[in-house]
Amino acid sequence: MIIGLDLRASVHATEVRERVAKALMELVPGDLRSSITLEVISHEGYYGNPIEVLTINIRDPQAAARTLNYILSRIGEQGRNTLEKTLEDRVESSGDLYFRVNKQKAYLGFLEVDEGDDVVRVHVRFSGGRRKAIAYYRGVLKP
Repeated sequence: MIIGLDLRASVHATEVRERVAKALMELVPGDLRSSITLEVISHEGYYGNPIEVLTINIRDPQAAARTLNYILSRIGEQGRNTLEKTLEDRVESSGDLYFRVNKQKAYLGFLEVDEGDDVVRVHVRFSGGRRKAIAYYRGVLKP
C-alpha cells in the first residue's frame, strides 16, 4: 500500500522559483493543490552558485495514491509503458518507486517520463515489500 509520495525539483540560478513550483504543482491533482505545502531549502553549488530544492511531501496515503494515479494518467500510454518495462530497476527492496518527469514540459502542462537532470523527481513510498509493490504498480500502470 502507498504510504506517501514526494516530489522534488531543483531551482538553478538561471531559473525562476515560481516557474519550478508551477511545474511541481502540475503533478498534483487540482483539488489537492490548495492543501500542499512547498518546502524550500537553499544550497550552494560546486562553483558557489545558489541552488534551491523545492519539495512537496504528501503524507496522507489516499492523497498520495490519488497523486500517483493522476501522474500516471497524464504521462500517457508511452510513459506508462516505459515505467512498466523498467519497473524492476525502479523499485527498491522496500517497495519504494522512483521515476522522473521532465520539468520544462511539466511547467507547460505536459507530463513526460524523463531520465535527464532537469526533472521533477517522484518518490512513491510503499509499505509491504518489493514483491507486493511491483504487483501493485503493474496494476496501476494498466490504462
